[in-house]
Amino acid sequence: MQHVPDHVVATAQAPPRLLQELRETLQRLRLGGPFYVLLWLLAGVAADLWLRAPVAFSLITFGFVALTVVRFRVHGLAEGTQEDDVRGRLDFIWLLLLVNAGLWGAASAWLLAIAPEESARTVAAISSYAFATAFAHNFPMRLRHAFGAVVLIYLPTLAALIASGARYELIGVSALYLLYVSLALRRSHAEYLQRLDLEDELRQQRDLFEQQSRRDGLTGLANRRRFSSALEDWSAQARSNRRPLSLLILDLDHFKAINDQHGHARGDACLRAFASRLQEAFAGNGELVARLGGEEFGVLLRETSLNEAFTHAEAFRAGLAADPLDTGDGIGLALRVSIGVAAFEPGVHHDADALYHAADTALYEAKASGRNTVRQVAAID
Repeated sequence: MQHVPDHVVATAQAPPRLLQELRETLQRLRLGGPFYVLLWLLAGVAADLWLRAPVAFSLITFGFVALTVVRFRVHGLAEGTQEDDVRGRLDFIWLLLLVNAGLWGAASAWLLAIAPEESARTVAAISSYAFATAFAHNFPMRLRHAFGAVVLIYLPTLAALIASGARYELIGVSALYLLYVSLALRRSHAEYLQRLDLEDELRQQRDLFEQQSRRDGLTGLANRRRFSSALEDWSAQARSNRRPLSLLILDLDHFKAINDQHGHARGDACLRAFASRLQEAFAGNGELVARLGGEEFGVLLRETSLNEAFTHAEAFRAGLAADPLDTGDGIGLALRVSIGVAAFEPGVHHDADALYHAADTALYEAKASGRNTVRQVAAID
């Protein structure tokens, strides 16, 4: 086992659920920023803050503008990003949201302290209602963080209303609305989690369908669709990077006789056992084993020359002939296989179909020469 230094900490890729949370949080982050600036300017005009305290009013305005700019400068992360990086980005976004909420609560309370007129109270209360409601409905991803933002927005405003002598009706409505927003936030959070669970289930079903559509149902190997796609891609790569690529096509000898003598159930068990043996023999990172149909199989070998592929194929053929297959009933079943081998030659094989045709021709020669043998297409110098 390869030793990992103590200072190197491996982290997993972020799950789709976490990336979705980041995307949705980021989208809503950009939406809300300008409204803080606009409502603060409206409140300032209503309370004549630009006359009463122009320096403080300007500094607070600058703070909202700066936070809005930062909101728009935060970017998402690509698929495959490490989980720690995604969580770090989300933590930064929520820190930004909480700072924005805290600034609004403090600014609103300060506005009411120096301008307790009814118009100032109305603007401050309505604006705080709006921002608290926005958090309840737009940021239900993290319940505690969102509730903290609501508190930072709402409580300073409510406290300032009480301290400034606002009418008890306004104070009562504000307190009741805080309760409503808290309950709405809990409901929004529950609905958000339910939606994520549903999307997780749909994603798992899609992945399962995709996997099933690319796997052979009987043997568990890649099916012909997956094999054809890989053959196309790997052939194009072999042409561009001039690296070796070889192909084996295998066909079980006299397999119809096994079905006729032992039944199709035993024949299916034989195919599964053969597939397992083939997968064990070709289990490298640059190797793909597939069932092409019936009793025909294919193996793609990256970074493998024609001679190396022939040697591997011959070793597999000889091992299979010497060691009967165990089909699960305790009785070994002798099996033979014919194999055609070809290697991709850019000057000869113009595409993946040409490589497949070359290996299939070699397989035909193996069958014609008496079966239980390996034939190859001669390499081109």
